[in-house]
Amino acid sequence: MTPIEELEATELIQRAEDSGAQQLARCEPRSRVTLRGEIVSITSDAENGWLQAEVNDGSGTVRLIWMGRSRLECLMPGRHIRVAGRLADEDGNPVIYNPDFEIIP
Repeated sequence: MTPIEELEATELIQRAEDSGAQQLARCEPRSRVTLRGEIVSITSDAENGWLQAEVNDGSGTVRLIWMGRSRLECLMPGRHIRVAGRLADEDGNPVIYNPDFEIIP
């Protein structure tokens, strides 16, 4: 990790803590979590009806999957988001299905 990436990660962690959100790295699978971070990427599969976002909270990256949605206009890489839902583990990777969310200005 470069010094700039370390600074950005520290800033994301601090913003999350200030807002009352948890750090992904400290969360356990199957627990209800509230996270805050930056959207890194968006992928959709209109044919199967799902939307996926990768969110970095400074301590790790979580995959968010909305089933039955192929598009959410407000989700774009670079935006900050607060999400809540049950944390799952998919092949060692953290995932939240159909999370509640709020875009943070």
